[in-house]
Amino acid sequence: MTMRPVAVLILLALLGAPSMVRGAEDYKIPDKEWAKGPVRWIMSDEEEKEFKRLRTDEERQAYAKSFWEKRDPTPGTPENEFKEIFWKRVEAADKSYTIKTLNKPGSMTDTGKVFLLLGPPNGTDRDSRNYITWTYEPSTITGITQKMELRFAPQQTGPLLLDRKEVERYVEAHPETRGIGWKLPVIAQAPSGEVPSAPAEEAKEDLSQESQRQIPILEAVLAKGSGPTEVPFSQCHDFYAAADGTTLAVITIESPRAAAHGAGDSALRPFARLAPQSSEWKPVNLTGDLPFVPAPQADTPPGTFVYQARRNLKPGAYRIASAVEDKVIAGQMGTLVQDVTVPDFSDKRFEMSSIALLAAFTPLEASVGPDEQPHVAGPYVLGGFRLVPRAIHTLAKSDALSYYYQVYNPVLDPATGRPSLEATYSFFLKEGGAWKPFRKPLVKPLNQVELYSIDLKDLLRPEPILPAEFKMQVKVADKIGGKTLEREVAFTVR
Repeated sequence: MTMRPVAVLILLALLGAPSMVRGAEDYKIPDKEWAKGPVRWIMSDEEEKEFKRLRTDEERQAYAKSFWEKRDPTPGTPENEFKEIFWKRVEAADKSYTIKTLNKPGSMTDTGKVFLLLGPPNGTDRDSRNYITWTYEPSTITGITQKMELRFAPQQTGPLLLDRKEVERYVEAHPETRGIGWKLPVIAQAPSGEVPSAPAEEAKEDLSQESQRQIPILEAVLAKGSGPTEVPFSQCHDFYAAADGTTLAVITIESPRAAAHGAGDSALRPFARLAPQSSEWKPVNLTGDLPFVPAPQADTPPGTFVYQARRNLKPGAYRIASAVEDKVIAGQMGTLVQDVTVPDFSDKRFEMSSIALLAAFTPLEASVGPDEQPHVAGPYVLGGFRLVPRAIHTLAKSDALSYYYQVYNPVLDPATGRPSLEATYSFFLKEGGAWKPFRKPLVKPLNQVELYSIDLKDLLRPEPILPAEFKMQVKVADKIGGKTLEREVAFTVR
């Protein structure tokens, strides 16, 4: 079973080269052209000279293996996180900066070079002469240690870096930009090792005309316990500890793209209302012009749209009425009524969040496009990651089973100040109406934030008859405190 960490998901792109088309996968092959590709930007002068002295592909393969091993922040593990993030940046640069008229891949331009070495800028600006300025601010996520403003001049061959010397000096002084001594970006944690709480957000009541139109629809659905079903959708709820003692509720809706009549995700309008069972609390409305934010279509499962809304809620029992309105055919919608219990994480007991199955995930800095401003809060962002959950737990056998959860308040080792956690993943296949063990359980050390993927092509060996229903049972053990927690997630593979 192959486990892949957060940086593994890679978007494939087709790139150009002066004499022939080379793709991102071609650049990874250590042939005689390898050092002429994107790796040239992270090679030292000495490494480049060593590579040029090699004469056979066998020698080049051995050299490339050693090259990446020197840049592995976690030696002894199957993954090389720097290598994975580097190739992900190559693909992002090729997508944004390729000069099609010259068949010049974006990763081989000046903008691509800076992006590969320093990551996405914090800001970009373009003046009246079409000069571009990239601004980098110090950040513990990107590893940038000083503010820099880098200028690019427009040229027929692509933007020309004017501040080349400044970049060269910085890279020379910071070998981690080339992967030497690079450390894996981590979620900001308290010295105790506790998971950072979700921010407490004061939600303002939406008093717009659109909200006032939607609320009576939801009230009627709640009163009846059901409503129209013309627009199909599924919904899931994930819960995380918040800084003020409330619970961050993440509500995700997933609907078939066919329901939008080919008009895109804006053709569907989700909205919802949470009615607490406690008469002392006011209902919470997720209504208005855009209460649920659509996920980028590149991050959603094929054939569906994903939308998300979030609120900090008091722990307790709620009934939620949700609606997805068809904006193409007037009066057509789907509705759903569910009872949910919002867990209480405020009493500092050993606990864990819900387990979210994901359609896509990326480190926050890697999820930001080269010309985009990074977002540190809002839908789809948790800690240092951007996560797109699945509300429909149906996967293709070519997919990865990706999941995320947080663990709260384990006992810390007095000597190290850190917890000792272990996760056991057991899989079950439903046969004849009964759950039967499927494959040997996987046992591994655990951080307080778990974000992993399992390739289904590895999990499904030997492949059962599809479609098939599976269940993943997660048991988290606090080896110091002597306590355990269990969660289960069911999914179907077609």
